[in-house]
Amino acid sequence: MNTAAHIVLTHPAGYESLATAIIEGLAAARRARPAEHVRSATQPKPNCHDAADAWTVAHAGTQPVRGWLAIEQDGAPLRLIAHSLVRNPDGTLLDPTFAHGEPVYPFVPHPRTIGGFFSLLCRPGAPYELLVSAADGEA
Repeated sequence: MNTAAHIVLTHPAGYESLATAIIEGLAAARRARPAEHVRSATQPKPNCHDAADAWTVAHAGTQPVRGWLAIEQDGAPLRLIAHSLVRNPDGTLLDPTFAHGEPVYPFVPHPRTIGGFFSLLCRPGAPYELLVSAADGEA
């Protein structure tokens, strides 16, 4: 999605700046080494934010990384899902929410220019998932 050639629209409406900033980081996310899924398939799938926090408590030197999974499907709006990963001391990313073999999606860290991740998500009606489409025009 080329934001220079399109006006970005979101559902729910009002998050166009966030969507544009995430889209600007999407090319780098596609090129990046994917996060390693580390949850045991025998364990239930946890809340991703809680799982990242629990992992960092149990593994010294790791840090939670807040951001957005980008789910792209032909002909469908881009889906952005609020998500948390873990950064190892060596910089690699782990995903304690998903098990090996589950789909891997590009992950874009939350853009700091937009404000805090949880300050956004803790608002009433927060967008844990955004649908992003483009309309012809100039941004």
